[in-house]
Amino acid sequence: MKSRVETIKIQEDSSFVNETTVVFSESDLPRLYPIFYDTELEEVSDIQLFEKKGRRLKKISIKKIIEEEVDLDYITSKKIKSIVIPAEKEVVLKYLVSCKELMYFASLPFFSYNSIDTLQYKIKVPDNFGLRHNTIYKDSLSFYQIDSTKVDNARVWDIKVSPKKVEPDPLQFFGIYKNMKVPLMRTLVTTSSYKGQPVKYMNDWYFNIVMPQKGLNVAVKQKIDELTSDINDSSEIVKVLYDYVRQNFKYVAIEIGMGAFIPSHANDVYLNKQGDCKDLSNFLSEALLYKGIKSDIALAATFDHISDCDFPSLSSANHVICVAYLNNEKVLLDPTDPIHSQGTPVQSLQDRTIFIVNSEGGSFYKVNRFDPRQNKIDYQLDLTIHPDNNFIEGSFEIDYNGISDNYLRRILDSEAEKDFKEFSKTHFEEVLGNNQISNLVVTNKSKGLDVKGNITIIGKTFGDSDNQYLFIDFLPRLIETETRETLIAGTYLWNPFQKKVSAKIKLNEPIEVFEPIEYNYEGEGVSLQIIIKSISNLELECNYDFIFDHIFIDKINIIPINEILESFKNIINEPILLKKQNR
Repeated sequence: MKSRVETIKIQEDSSFVNETTVVFSESDLPRLYPIFYDTELEEVSDIQLFEKKGRRLKKISIKKIIEEEVDLDYITSKKIKSIVIPAEKEVVLKYLVSCKELMYFASLPFFSYNSIDTLQYKIKVPDNFGLRHNTIYKDSLSFYQIDSTKVDNARVWDIKVSPKKVEPDPLQFFGIYKNMKVPLMRTLVTTSSYKGQPVKYMNDWYFNIVMPQKGLNVAVKQKIDELTSDINDSSEIVKVLYDYVRQNFKYVAIEIGMGAFIPSHANDVYLNKQGDCKDLSNFLSEALLYKGIKSDIALAATFDHISDCDFPSLSSANHVICVAYLNNEKVLLDPTDPIHSQGTPVQSLQDRTIFIVNSEGGSFYKVNRFDPRQNKIDYQLDLTIHPDNNFIEGSFEIDYNGISDNYLRRILDSEAEKDFKEFSKTHFEEVLGNNQISNLVVTNKSKGLDVKGNITIIGKTFGDSDNQYLFIDFLPRLIETETRETLIAGTYLWNPFQKKVSAKIKLNEPIEVFEPIEYNYEGEGVSLQIIIKSISNLELECNYDFIFDHIFIDKINIIPINEILESFKNIINEPILLKKQNR
């Protein structure tokens, strides 16, 4: 592909047409060029091929157009037209894609599978419309230029970039940008009546299009009354209905096109006992409203979406949640998250923005993150060095609080008991320095998991006539969700947490009591304190306190985090020198 030009013309009737021109270099073999389109909203027409001879274009016949459905369970409205591009000539392909829904013009990708010299967009916007735009990750582009020119009754925007080349991922053809950090322009075209009010325009469009999907019939109301009978506390009513939806409704994945944003009717969701995020959130919101609890639905962007939901465009969101209002506070409810606790941040939305849609014009709201101390992990190890073989044996107990154990809970929630036992045994053996554990018991408490077990540690202590040497690399690693010794940018670490470890070790012969050995490291949002001390001449204690206040690893925090991880590794890999007590 040498170049690609898309000319987008906004029509007076709030539809738009995209005329695409793609220039292909000569190739030894024919190629297939796919056009992905949404059958509910878009129509592909006027497909033409030309042979390029100098500045002239000579029209050539299209030998074959292959049309097929997209065969994925969660994508129901997409089709593909594949055009055969002939070999041994420079070819120009032109085609039109017409779309009846202006809100669907939501983004302009500035990336490509192919190495393209120039990617160009021309957007013609009539005077009675206005274009709002916002580009994310623009600093990763080597060339970016945008101009606008006034013409008769319209303004033409001309955008040129040298697109960033990315690894192929078919989901990108459907507008699903998962775990991507690539440049993209988010767009919104508003009518002149909403001049200077893009947020209200986006809100009113979505609010009005969702309104017909609201309302509850008699059967649904009777069920809600049955569930909440004799309950007067609003918070408890929210909890009962929230749990009811999560436990009794099956989650089904999204569709593409407007189906990704417009929910099914609340009554149909109840009847079928299934739906995706927008369906379940809309039903839950209606159930709460029926019980007199104010609630809205909100567009959201989870941690793995290309952008935050901080700009009014459909491309900003990949999720829908319910927002309830209790005691003048917003309570976020995600019916697709089976382990979320009401009243706490939704894990996948920490530090992300949601767009609350309502009759008051809508608003953005930044979701809080957890404080590390809310997600505390406590380790207690009671160990003894065996007098005969120098094996270290003993017990351990782990107390998880907050959502520090969510990575385990999600597996516990989805796996059979036997499979979870096998997973957890392997996992904790890795966390505890690849040592053998036994009698592992995981107890699911209301506020977190409790883990108990026994551990056998071999080859970590030896000595001579004067000294004993002890390696402490069996201390649990700092970050349990990652096996890498150093992290890479882009790593998602789920949530902030605090981890406190206390390991008491009874020795097999007396040593000289020594002054505590301390190590302290601190960086932005991360700190580590280690203390190694002798409690008596026959017992040691190794403690550390690790505070981690990050969710993502990025180019700013990666250096201090990896420095602490490497320092911890160096400390536990060096033996502690213990002087034997004179006899």
